Amino acid sequence: MLAPARLQSAAETITTLSSRLTSSTLLEDRRAAILGLRSFAKDYPASVASEALRGLIGCLSKDGEDVDTVKLVLETLLMLFNPNENSPEASEQIALWLADEFTQRQDNITLLLNFLEAGEFYPRLYSLQLLSAILALRTERTEACIFTAPLGISRLVAVLDDQRDPIRNEGLSLLTYLTPNSTDLQKLVAFEDAFNRIFKIIKLEGSLLEGGRVVEDCLILLSNLLRLNVSNQSFFREDGSVPKLANLLNDALGDEDAEDDAEWAKAQKNRNIYALLAVLRLFLVTGGVGTHANQTSFWRHGVLLHVLQLAFNRSTEMQIKAEVSFLA
Repeated sequence: MLAPARLQSAAETITTLSSRLTSSTLLEDRRAAILGLRSFAKDYPASVASEALRGLIGCLSKDGEDVDTVKLVLETLLMLFNPNENSPEASEQIALWLADEFTQRQDNITLLLNFLEAGEFYPRLYSLQLLSAILALRTERTEACIFTAPLGISRLVAVLDDQRDPIRNEGLSLLTYLTPNSTDLQKLVAFEDAFNRIFKIIKLEGSLLEGGRVVEDCLILLSNLLRLNVSNQSFFREDGSVPKLANLLNDALGDEDAEDDAEWAKAQKNRNIYALLAVLRLFLVTGGVGTHANQTSFWRHGVLLHVLQLAFNRSTEMQIKAEVSFLA
């Protein structure tokens, strides 16, 4: 049975464009081929992936210094991971195959991490988005590739310093999904000055009372780095971060205009405070190796005092008081 004319025509065009991508010696010709492939990526992800994926990845390596070409390639790859829902070729198997192609070769993940050193907006943003998509589908393999990549973790954590919110927030999200299970990854992230960087973002975003979802995400990442990780908890104390927890609690006590807040603002504020209290609980596991040292540090720096003040503050919501009862 013959394929529909439109599909047959698309397949032939994709084959021709893929051939041009791999055989052209001029950058302009390769870029034109990528533009053509990008126009098909959303509707024909399987055809583009099967014909051109390795050529596209190879172009990232060959033309990595040309920002416009890198941008086009990364856009095309992202489209393959996120095709149109009504595309006859869209399927989870295609996305899994794409993730396999990236994670089965260390160099492919390293290539994406290398673009994080570029100062240009789109190569940084799109590389982070691609890494997130690959991590979601092949978690363990992606973790291993990032762990072993030269300066892989260092480059990822450095993204938290980017002053462009979309890039910084994408990096924050990627680190959050990267760190919940691996103690080794948690340690590497922490020793890249992650604690100070996280607290800096929280402050820039308005702390617990005025900060939005980004503050909550920061606290979730902080929880990932500290949960059942005695080494990181010890480093947290020695790094002078406990007083910063006390300062955040003190900020939460200064909410004199809580009654005038919009409902969505109250809800986000409560989520931020709850996330902070969840961080505190990680230090106080009954019988834990570092629990006594954590309690001593909390007492010395006023964390316990602020927790008690929060518990008896009239503006504190009941769900927050219930969480406080586990700490006091």
